[in-house]
Amino acid sequence: MIVFKNGTVVTGDGKTLLEKGHVIVEGNKILEVTEKLDPSAEQNAEEVIDCTGKAILPGMINHHQHGVTFGPIFASGAENYGKERILELLDRNLLQGHTTVMNVDGFVTMDEVEETQKHHPIRIKTATTHAPINLQAGMLCDGKGLTEKHKKMTVEKMLEDGAVCIGEVGGGHTLGGGGQDYLYIPRAVKNETGRDIDYLQARAMKLSVLGRYIEESYYDRDRVAKALKEHNLDSFLTPEQTRDIVYRTTLASVKVALDGYMEAAKLAKDLDVPLMCHNAPTSMKIVHEVAKMGVKNFIACHSNYLFTKEEAIENTKFLKQFPGVIIDAAVHDPFGAKRLVATPENLFAFYEEDLIDIISTDFAAGSFNSMLEAIEHGVERNLVSLPKAVAQGTTNVTKALPRIAPNLGLLAKGYTADILVTAYPQVSKVERIYIDGKLVAKDGKRIN
Repeated sequence: MIVFKNGTVVTGDGKTLLEKGHVIVEGNKILEVTEKLDPSAEQNAEEVIDCTGKAILPGMINHHQHGVTFGPIFASGAENYGKERILELLDRNLLQGHTTVMNVDGFVTMDEVEETQKHHPIRIKTATTHAPINLQAGMLCDGKGLTEKHKKMTVEKMLEDGAVCIGEVGGGHTLGGGGQDYLYIPRAVKNETGRDIDYLQARAMKLSVLGRYIEESYYDRDRVAKALKEHNLDSFLTPEQTRDIVYRTTLASVKVALDGYMEAAKLAKDLDVPLMCHNAPTSMKIVHEVAKMGVKNFIACHSNYLFTKEEAIENTKFLKQFPGVIIDAAVHDPFGAKRLVATPENLFAFYEEDLIDIISTDFAAGSFNSMLEAIEHGVERNLVSLPKAVAQGTTNVTKALPRIAPNLGLLAKGYTADILVTAYPQVSKVERIYIDGKLVAKDGKRIN
């Protein structure tokens, strides 16, 4: 028996905060959550952890992550980062307080998930996009990580074997998002000119050619020439070269990837499973069409991403009128690297407007900040209460995705003991992490 005593207990139900609470764990289950600790519990405990001045929270459930299995990555089916980097990404998730993580690289197979799970204590779940049109989009963009087993796999088989949902349909790689900026456009420029460019230069190329809504008709030679000069690219790239590179790396897969939304939506409706779709300016119109279909538990991923603040709020309010739509807000990296998202303005606006149903990190080229960082900043600015914000990363996720974490996400009698001990109110400073009642990380280090 383990007794966590005298902490600020946030149960994850969206309402409850016990200023001086106690959590008792027996084996891998929570035995009791109480404000009155029976002295016999301490006497009989194997370990008593004094949480005075600390918070006790359920483990965060990060439902949107890439690069965390030994399978192909992204909607493009690219080759993965290799075992060492994958384990680093899993460590990053775990040490940020995420005790469950879901891979949304939809071409991964269950054997790859199971093999990865052998090497790490974090709970690893997966989604699936093993359907013909989505496969075609991935192949057009990249596809180098796809073998015959990935190409032959089906959504139905994946769901039968344990996949959580259909998703992530679309993505930054096949729909002209961040993946193009930090991977495909720089790679194409290097191959054609021998020059290295950074993600900001790549983004400038993409936006000058296609605009934020990724439209072929947007191209204007003078606009592209101006962008090349402003970003010190004009010495080795012409507007015509830039157009051809961007069309080849970005535009080719977009139309097919958008068709993949309807393919996935029909499958989700027929199979009665949740659906996760990339929601960004490029896919906004098709996301609206899917929302109107009445798919059960339709998650509009990272709805605060790539839109202006005003666009994001307007678009999200429009989506929320349709039954079954669930709004995901992604953290990305505005509190750290600021590579993909420079400011948390959109995230804070979503808290302020009460638009968030569930929260995740997304990938941010591997520099993602934690869900608890977003929660901490939202609470300290009085934009959201701590119980409500914690529920958005725990209980709400289990309701949106029933297969992701059964019997998890809540500190309550009978629930599985995935528990965090953090600083308080600085909840992003995670001190102890328990999975299945076992200590798996302490003071920023994983316990092997």
